[in-house]
Amino acid sequence: MAGALVGMSSPAQAAATPIVSQSTAMNFRLATTEQVLAMAAEGNGKLVTLGSKAAEGKGVSGGVTIQVTCYLDMTLPHGGGSADADILVDGWFTCDDYIHLGVLTVELYRGADRVANTTATYPYVYGIFATAGVTTCTEGWYVGIVGATVARYDLTPPSDTLSIVSYPVYIGCGPPPPPPTGPLVVNNPGNRQSIEGSPASVQMTATGGTKPYTWSATGLPTGLSINSSTGLISGTTSRIGGFAITVTATDAAGRTASTQFTWAVKRDGCAHC
Repeated sequence: MAGALVGMSSPAQAAATPIVSQSTAMNFRLATTEQVLAMAAEGNGKLVTLGSKAAEGKGVSGGVTIQVTCYLDMTLPHGGGSADADILVDGWFTCDDYIHLGVLTVELYRGADRVANTTATYPYVYGIFATAGVTTCTEGWYVGIVGATVARYDLTPPSDTLSIVSYPVYIGCGPPPPPPTGPLVVNNPGNRQSIEGSPASVQMTATGGTKPYTWSATGLPTGLSINSSTGLISGTTSRIGGFAITVTATDAAGRTASTQFTWAVKRDGCAHC
């Protein structure tokens, strides 16, 4: 899937218009220097500082040091659990003042193969958030890589680049979804005949639907019955005659299907009775 990405709020000087497709903007409160440093102390990301001296000769000894401190961080690859689940990695940076240009790249690897990447570029922002991911889970070891370039052209250095790499995370997908089933069909065993007083049986079968099936029958010869779990018609016939039989299967989803056939029970030695 294409990574969804979000630009954090920009100062009034310019609107944060991403130079990438499938992106949306979201307001995000400017972090203080203390908050940025606190994030760095608690996380596994990286700090970068752009700074210069200004206001020389304005009555302030040594001038005033202007700095912009930014912090880059990311999540571990996450998701999976089923065959059709997303696997994602999120990356972001946030600064304690605006920057003229920010570029954030988020990459997702499965083993040595890069399976997704997103690059977000915004002018005049305090930070950028982006996500890269895939929409179909493939079991394996995943690694995220996030890189950022931050630029503030009135400072020295005017720009800096930093990146971080996650440790490998194993993501499983669970069993694949069952294949779609065809319509429930009861197979016709063909017309049957047997001798009065003799054991007789026929195994009914079905295809499609959702197993297990529940079986029922009407019109069976006297002395025969059907096993509701297995579909086996069996017993000993006890009366001659012709019988019109309907066998019905009901699947686990409640769908039904039937088939009809005849069963002739004859007297031993009587070809026509």
